[in-house]
Parts: sequence; structure tokens; C-alpha cells
Amino acid sequence: MSSEVLDVVDANDNVVGQTDMSELYEKKLLHRIVHVFVIHPMTGEVYFQKRSDSKSYLPGFYCTSAGGHVRSGESYERAAMRELKEELGLEVPVKKVHRTNFVINGHDRFIELFIAFADSGIDFKDGEVASGQFFSMDDAMELVNSGEKIHPQLDLCFRWLYANKHLVSNSQQPIFVLPSSPYNLRPNT
Repeated sequence: MSSEVLDVVDANDNVVGQTDMSELYEKKLLHRIVHVFVIHPMTGEVYFQKRSDSKSYLPGFYCTSAGGHVRSGESYERAAMRELKEELGLEVPVKKVHRTNFVINGHDRFIELFIAFADSGIDFKDGEVASGQFFSMDDAMELVNSGEKIHPQLDLCFRWLYANKHLVSNSQQPIFVLPSSPYNLRPNT
């Protein structure tokens, strides 16, 4: 596992310490994760990555467009932008659309979900991603429902996006209006 320093947080997402990833998972410490879905600005399709076979955890599985751990002292947004650049070579604005918890085997994490808009420029630079492709929302849901080589956090995050797919417009200026949110989020194009 990586030797990155990560923040340990309490149930209110306040930083209470730092550790490396090995200890984080060994002791099942609460921490922060980001995921980004890249949306095609013209079609509203969503990009799924396929993890490299060299990954130690879930090699060859489909996952969100990009995602990973929030480093110590890093904001969720900055982590989302970093992961998008590291995994897909994209330097585009991200917008937060959802926050949730993910618990598996008694290990809890905070997840913030972001969207970004791009239709080209994807370049697998760091070796974490083997391939990827844009899917229609319905085809993506069919893939997630199959359960075959689907990262459990992709399942959670995409089900939220699919339930809120009306937020994706097929126009050149997709608009996201979050339920009970005073914000209209527009991509910077």
C-alpha cells in the first residue's frame, strides 16, 4: 500500500490525526475518499474507467471515472482534481454533487462525489487505469446491475447519479440543479 499520509477523521469529518494507508485499513479508521464522474458535454454519457490489472485492490474492475484518497491537509475538491489529472490526464473544473458514507466490512469512509465535463483529452498517465469508455446512463446502469467486476464504490456512487440523471442535460451547457440546493452548477467550457 501507498506511504501517503492521510487524515483520520471523526464522525463529523473533523481531522483527529494522520496515518499511512496500511494503518488506516488495518485499524479500519474513518477517512476521506473522492470520486469523479466525467460526463460527455454533448451526449450526457458517463465515463467509467477499468482499473489496471496491476492494482492490488480489485484489479480489472470498473470504477468511477477517477477517484482515490484525500491526502492529509488536502480538500476534497483538490483531491478530486488531482485524481482526475493523475488517472485520466484531465485538467478540467470539478463540481461537487453529493456526499455520502460507504461502509464495507465494518470500515467507514466519507465520500464526496464530483462531476466534470470532457469529451476528449483522456490519457492514462500513471498506470492505474487500463482503459475506459463513455456509456449511456442506461447502459452504465445495466453494467452496474450485472455486478460483474464492479467496484463497490462505483455501485454506490453511480446509483446516486442514475437516480439523479435528470440533472444531466444533453445540451452544450449541462446544468445541474441539486435538490434542495440554491446552486446551479455549470461547467466551465
